[in-house]
Amino acid sequence: MEYIRRKKLYSAANEFYTGRKLYDIALDYDYETPAGFYKAFKSVFGCSPSRYKNNNKIRSNIFMNIDNVKTIEELEEVGKFFKIIYADLPTEYEIEEGEKYSHDWWIEQFNKNPELLLYAKDDDKICGAISGWIENNNNVTVGGDGILKEYENQGIHEALFIELEKRAKKIGCNGIGLGIGEGQEEFYAKLGYTGSMLIQSEKHSVDDLKNFLDSLKNKNYEITATNIYDGYVHQLWLRVSILDKELKKKFEEELGNCWCQIIVGKSI
Repeated sequence: MEYIRRKKLYSAANEFYTGRKLYDIALDYDYETPAGFYKAFKSVFGCSPSRYKNNNKIRSNIFMNIDNVKTIEELEEVGKFFKIIYADLPTEYEIEEGEKYSHDWWIEQFNKNPELLLYAKDDDKICGAISGWIENNNNVTVGGDGILKEYENQGIHEALFIELEKRAKKIGCNGIGLGIGEGQEEFYAKLGYTGSMLIQSEKHSVDDLKNFLDSLKNKNYEITATNIYDGYVHQLWLRVSILDKELKKKFEEELGNCWCQIIVGKSI
């Protein structure tokens, strides 16, 4: 219930910039009176709705100036931001032209759905961003998301996801999915995402992976799919709790020669 309440208030906050009246926004988000909306808003953002609207920056340090990329120059600015967040990955210019995540591929996504390429700015500085695209199954895949370290724990990351969900739903998408890293489980669980685990190995067969899974006592994991990728990468898909960190550890450390990835998703 707390998550739903906060999600509604974040969405309502974005309505302020449309010029709509506070009374109308409050009614749309199920508040019977402006006073009730005012009280709920202040409890989350630490200031009144009017102060939030006039200053663009929440006094409790939650910054909500979120917009989507509108020009190629902004797209490249977001690309530079992600290079800071993912410093160990190749830049879009280092990927062969036409391949996924290359510079021309991102321009193609920009031309298709710029509303799914979002950033948060503190004055003129990008402090967070999230980039998504639509797959053939009409779901959105998030290919990159992150916040600068000095802006962590201020609600920006959550706000970016809520805005992405809102925009994806508006254009008729079914859901959102992405792979997450270790230590991010709690964040996505709070946002209402559920998980599956992809276990991959070039050494162990699918049957080997299944047999090891069966050897884990008192655990009932549902196998949702198996696959052999490129003819040599054996894959096992499991439905798991996002917060189950022990399974990944067992495969990677006890069985060995495995790589595990938590994939989270959410219907919208």
